[in-house]
Amino acid sequence: MAIFLPIVVLAVALIALVVTPQPALLLGLDHASFAGAAFGVALLVWLVLIGARVAGAAGFVRVVSAAAVWTAVIVGLTGVYAYRFEASDIADRVMAELFPGGEPQVGKAGEVIVNRRLGGQFVVPAKVDGVRVSFLFDTGASTVVLRDQDARRIGVDPTSLDYDVSVVTANGAATAAQTRVAEIAVGPIVMRNVPALVVHAGALEQSLLGMSFLERLESYTVERGRLIMRAR
Repeated sequence: MAIFLPIVVLAVALIALVVTPQPALLLGLDHASFAGAAFGVALLVWLVLIGARVAGAAGFVRVVSAAAVWTAVIVGLTGVYAYRFEASDIADRVMAELFPGGEPQVGKAGEVIVNRRLGGQFVVPAKVDGVRVSFLFDTGASTVVLRDQDARRIGVDPTSLDYDVSVVTANGAATAAQTRVAEIAVGPIVMRNVPALVVHAGALEQSLLGMSFLERLESYTVERGRLIMRAR
């Protein structure tokens, strides 16, 4: 019995590997990881059976308890490995919520990486003319849009602008004024002389990083919950 059950476990695992095409996953694991997990389970079963035989009836409960603990450990580690990317995504979103105004991550090739927030948006920390401004990544905005308070912080006087452009925001229809921003820097990515709009106070909850900035990039993609921007 001590040899028979582990062999059965390995045989079932082998059949599953043979009948399942190579790219497909087994219980969330690739073939190599599944084979390793099956070997671990077979070894655990063998140790339990040997331990129960040696310990006798008096020690059987202790052997079963120890086996249950190790089984839980193996299942837990397998689950962590199988869903490691999802767990990493959740961790990144939590960090983005805790430190929303921090510096963006910069990859080895100079690309800027921004983690998705728990609400699903990408909030991009930037510097506008040297002043920190957080932008909501928005490909639906044809241009960069600044809130009234952000415009004032970078030295733009909203009262001197002509609000003659009709826009639609999350808070409804509004009017905006055209302007130009000398410099917008997102990490090492710097754009100069960027067309922008300024909206009245209360029209937006967050300034928008629109296409007048994004279209100058080499590329911007969303991969596994991360916004990746690359300069030309």
